[in-house]
Amino acid sequence: MTASLLALVGKDLRLLLRDRSAFVFTLVFPLVIAVLFGMVFGRMAAPGPITIALVHEGSGPLADSFIGALQADPALQVDRVAGREEAIARVQSARCCAVVIVPEEFDRAAEALLTGGSMPIELLGDPSRSAELGLLQGKLMEVGFVQFMLSVGDSARLQRQTTLLRALPASDMGTSEAERAAILDLLAAAQRLAEAREERAQRRAGKQITGDAADAFPRLSAFRPVRVTQRAVVDDPARPPSSFAVTFPQGVVWGLAGCVMAFVTSLSVERNRGTLRRLCAAPLSMHMVLASKAIACFCMALLMQIMLMVLAVTAFGVRPVQPALLLPAMAAIAVAFTMVAMAVASLFQSLGGSEGAGRSVILILALLGGGSVPLVFMPPALASASAVSPFRWAIAALEGPLWRGGSMQSQLTAIGAVLLVAVIAGVIAWGALSLRRASA
Repeated sequence: MTASLLALVGKDLRLLLRDRSAFVFTLVFPLVIAVLFGMVFGRMAAPGPITIALVHEGSGPLADSFIGALQADPALQVDRVAGREEAIARVQSARCCAVVIVPEEFDRAAEALLTGGSMPIELLGDPSRSAELGLLQGKLMEVGFVQFMLSVGDSARLQRQTTLLRALPASDMGTSEAERAAILDLLAAAQRLAEAREERAQRRAGKQITGDAADAFPRLSAFRPVRVTQRAVVDDPARPPSSFAVTFPQGVVWGLAGCVMAFVTSLSVERNRGTLRRLCAAPLSMHMVLASKAIACFCMALLMQIMLMVLAVTAFGVRPVQPALLLPAMAAIAVAFTMVAMAVASLFQSLGGSEGAGRSVILILALLGGGSVPLVFMPPALASASAVSPFRWAIAALEGPLWRGGSMQSQLTAIGAVLLVAVIAGVIAWGALSLRRASA
């Protein structure tokens, strides 16, 4: 029986390799998709608000004002979290784009803004969302400039900065005496402006920034009051993943779709041509014939994934952060999509049904699961709907060991979701076959 099963598996694999169109769409087309998407999405900007996790490690009026301005900005969706570990876990699980950390010394550093200091901010980003990280860094600079203007409007803070500047030797600033005198005159004028504005604000019983402050500093557009320290949330920050690390799992999606449809179509062709009936007339059970199809589909799905990962590492410089977890993830994905192929073959038995309706279902699920547009670029409604697509969970199971990293629990959760897809697809296939036997 083992020899007969192996002979059937070899037959199915040889038929696939002889079918040039099936071979191209199973092995070559996924590689083209991965490379093209890696070139396109490496610089693509994402619409909608940028989701960030915010960690406030200290306290102070300027830090509170800075955080309030971030929360009020319509281009950002800010979630306050208690600590770094929780915030980094959110990035690794793709629940947010980056972590913004306002350190304890934020207000203390703001005292030296006019003497060469900057307000420090840490930005820990998701390396797959480089376009959003660029926008976020610009937003932090913009909000920091507004906070600088607020500090200029604070006469007490300005007085402390002037005192600090007077206490510094000229050599520490690298300026001449004439330049130092000009800077002190500028500070004095700024302080008079702040006092005048404060007096007017008291008369109006309110506090606001007027155009006067901006007019007093026409050269501040080139000033960078915020010092953003940015790094990627990966195990090895010196080697952040490229866009190809993100798009090769998308290539796997299309390879899985091609693999599923190749075996579904082959089963329908054999059924229409009478080959399946002749096989069953031989001393072979229908279960053995279906098992041979399933094993051949599993082998091809696993081979396709291994081929793409080897090319990603050797030709495109992708460096998996957890290489030992890649093979279990790929094996689970191959099992799941073998069951998906069996479910589609059970639901659409005719050749027209398998090539038409079956291909349409697989295509929609692939697109919805992130096969063409990464989930981070999808509208929120579509991103939520993608939870029904098995392709989404396949991508999640590959992204963990390939570049996201994370804990063993998070990776086992992703693999568990993929195996759940296998169970659901297996139940659908079994139910469809049972109904057909009962009606026969």
